[in-house]
Amino acid sequence: MLIAISLVFLLEIFFNNTPKSVNAQEYENFPSSYVGVWEGSGIQNTGNEWSIFLALIPGPIDSIVGTIAYPSLICGGELTLQKLTEEKIELFENITYGKSSCVNRGYVTLEFISRRKLNYYYKDKTGDENYIASGTVRKISSN
Repeated sequence: MLIAISLVFLLEIFFNNTPKSVNAQEYENFPSSYVGVWEGSGIQNTGNEWSIFLALIPGPIDSIVGTIAYPSLICGGELTLQKLTEEKIELFENITYGKSSCVNRGYVTLEFISRRKLNYYYKDKTGDENYIASGTVRKISSN
């Protein structure tokens, strides 16, 4: 039930934030292969495992391009685009609900594996380049 509620919340935010008219030049660098709704799981270096739902839309650097939910941790928030290439995108994660359950203000890197699969990596905001969590997400919907 919790997963269904999180998915509904995530999809509502995704579709309500989808641009009505996309300026192709402004978004042309955002790889279309990342756009859509994704689900999967992650695991921390400590061995703790949790579920991931995320939705991404095109957008320029320093704009909110997605939402993320961790249903098993009962938290989630917004994703702001920091860097992008065809192979990976880096997003700044700002937890907006369930802050007591999740680390706030870290970096999520999504690495392209295939049209329907991305690797997920998380590092905290300390500037340490080492990832403290990783996982895989699979595309469940495209917009």
